Amino acid sequence: MSTANNERYRDEVAELIAHYVVNVSEKLSAATERSVKSALIDSIAVSVAALRHPAAQAARRHAYRFPAGNEGCLIWGTQKRVAPDHAALANGVLLRCHDYNDFFVGGRNSGHPSDMVNGVIAAAEWANVSGKKLLVAIAVGYEMVAAAFDAFSTAPGGWDYTNLTALGATCAIAKVLDLDIDQTREALAMTVVPHMSTDEIESGDLNKRGDLTMWKRFNGSDAVRNALQACMLASVGVEGAVRPFVGNFGFIKKLANKDDPIPVLRARLDPSLPLSRITETFMKRWPVGSVAQSAIQAALQARSQVKDLSSIKQVRVFAEEGAYDHLVKIRQDPWHPISRETADHSLPYIAAAAVLDGYIQIDSFSPGIVLDPVRQRFLKDKVTVVPAPELGTIAGGKHKRAEAGYLSRIEIELNDGAVVHGEAKPFPGHPKNPFSDADLDGKLRENVEPVAGPSHTAKLAAMLRAIEQIGSVRELTALLAFGADIDGAPEIE
Repeated sequence: MSTANNERYRDEVAELIAHYVVNVSEKLSAATERSVKSALIDSIAVSVAALRHPAAQAARRHAYRFPAGNEGCLIWGTQKRVAPDHAALANGVLLRCHDYNDFFVGGRNSGHPSDMVNGVIAAAEWANVSGKKLLVAIAVGYEMVAAAFDAFSTAPGGWDYTNLTALGATCAIAKVLDLDIDQTREALAMTVVPHMSTDEIESGDLNKRGDLTMWKRFNGSDAVRNALQACMLASVGVEGAVRPFVGNFGFIKKLANKDDPIPVLRARLDPSLPLSRITETFMKRWPVGSVAQSAIQAALQARSQVKDLSSIKQVRVFAEEGAYDHLVKIRQDPWHPISRETADHSLPYIAAAAVLDGYIQIDSFSPGIVLDPVRQRFLKDKVTVVPAPELGTIAGGKHKRAEAGYLSRIEIELNDGAVVHGEAKPFPGHPKNPFSDADLDGKLRENVEPVAGPSHTAKLAAMLRAIEQIGSVRELTALLAFGADIDGAPEIE
């Protein structure tokens, strides 16, 4: 082929990313290593908490049909093994069941990079690589997601963020499998062209039970499963589209972005730069969306000053405009939630639950609790929510609101006229208020001990803290084979 034709059929983006993955330094700074371990601990805590979720049970019923031998990958919470792509799907679903995993806000997009973690673990388990290699792979994956979130916006074309998370998963898994530049390029091509997810998944439409679609729980893990399959196909010589990103019908054209993403990608994906972007990740202390975290913190602070709940006259929530828009304005009837998902997407309910209970946990959104007549009456009669532009405006942009911490403040007025306050502050897990080791260990214990018990949870925590020392990721997954009855009566939605 002539030089002119070579240039004509080049895909600069695919080449740039593949070159980066293969050539970036695998040395992790202390801060980056801690952040990768934090992502692992957080992801496993969130996953174990969701083992009995209906979406998780449905994913396992599917995976159980394709058993594999000892070389297969564990279905978490069980003793059963399946092929790595089935494990990536079944285990990955757990991350999105309760809206409890981390998120990242980039220059042009945001989403949940930890969607990839369980699928990368499946690849690492199948390839029987070390804990240190797993840490590096996850760091590379987060670097790619951060770059993609800076370079691309999925909004103009109506696409879902998982199309960008899939790029990170492909890069991480390519690192696990030691793909070369050509193989990584082909894996990227087989990730972006065959699998594009639309943002209809975030429409807010409810099904006949009053829930958001179950597929929202699968969307991230399906993207990661596809990335794993693409890497495995590339490793045996399968080739993708010639110009998957820059072609006439390629990824960039489908996104319908006006700005050229290549300069941003070139700047972010410089192999001479250290792996660091995972340190910018936001985590969640409570199992609701990111924009409600500050409101919960404020509600708990105000509630701690109330001695008698019967003395409450009114709970007033003042939310930055983005939080108000996402959890009040666009919701069908946020003062009358009828299910888990209508409750955990209702700022009035979230604030009411925090005030009434003094905590927010997964069971805060169980239908029996949500539909309690006393709680429903408290919500209807005593809770108000208004937008507070002084805390953040939509016009000011998502970045300013995210950097501030998606702020909300709360006032509780008592029957005697006294008013107690919950301040508008960055929430635990925000980069301005990062998780301590105690926060991470607390989240792990809170979610794993009810399933695995204190002793087993302590062993898991110790291994995660020293994951770089294990010779095989299979040592980690062995600790995720529980004996609990997770396929019995499902968690009620």
